[in-house]
Amino acid sequence: MIGVALGILAVILVGPGSIWVGRWSFLHRAPRPAVALWQAGSVAALLSVVGSGLALSLGLFHNPDPSVAEVIVYSIILIFTLVVVGRLIWSLLIVVRKTGSRRSRHRRAVDLLDQVSRRAELAGPPGLRVMSEPVPVAYCLPALRKSRVVLSDGALRALAPDEVAAVLAHEEAHLRARHDLVLDTFTALHRAFPIAVRSEVPLNEARLLVEMLADDAARRRTGAVPLARALVALAAAPVPRFAMGVSYGTVVRVSRLADDVRPHRLLSAGIYLLALGLVALPVLLLGAQQILNWLGSSVNLGWY
Repeated sequence: MIGVALGILAVILVGPGSIWVGRWSFLHRAPRPAVALWQAGSVAALLSVVGSGLALSLGLFHNPDPSVAEVIVYSIILIFTLVVVGRLIWSLLIVVRKTGSRRSRHRRAVDLLDQVSRRAELAGPPGLRVMSEPVPVAYCLPALRKSRVVLSDGALRALAPDEVAAVLAHEEAHLRARHDLVLDTFTALHRAFPIAVRSEVPLNEARLLVEMLADDAARRRTGAVPLARALVALAAAPVPRFAMGVSYGTVVRVSRLADDVRPHRLLSAGIYLLALGLVALPVLLLGAQQILNWLGSSVNLGWY
């Protein structure tokens, strides 16, 4: 029963649960706890899959005379569980190595193409680089050291000075908060599940929410109007896959800036509690039999 319950929970979290939560527009009022909620949902789904596989396998081992069908079914479940765990470890290694390598190569390229005289005109971060490119481009390359904020001549021509300041503040917020680590973790969790059962919603929502976090930081420095105008002007700006740009989810973010969303402490607390509950639920299900035994109950849930 425990294994089946965890399996059902995993299916709900990966499928309809993520779609349902993805429609909660009120999460945009509290992007930081919303990121924690999506992280908790992904971790809970992973714990549910692993817990279900282990529980069902334990149930099979405790069965003195399993049928051939039971052995085949639960062996497949155990193999699937091991595949998910292996893919998670592999994904973490690959994401960190490949993303870091691509950012490093791109950083060297933008350093070579940097227009030093053009950059001297701007009051930007030490890692600011300006490229001679007519297409409006604005993004950042996060790193533990030697981060870069990249602008193009096209972006500088398309934006007013206060809009440039808003874009720089936005990208600096990404670098300061290391939003890349959040997205890299989501990417690894996303890739851990086979394509047939994975959901794109958590990763896409995480991308949108970290952009909103950077928007909030920029709005506090430059105001909402210059940032909104800059987002519209750069809506079609191309961004390398391993970088973080300002052009993701433009329509939703501009609408949010127009609404002047204020932090809501009660809402944030509720979202954090929900995130904690999501992570705790599979753990409690896995330990339900031990909890009942500790309470002196004679109920036997069984691992199946």
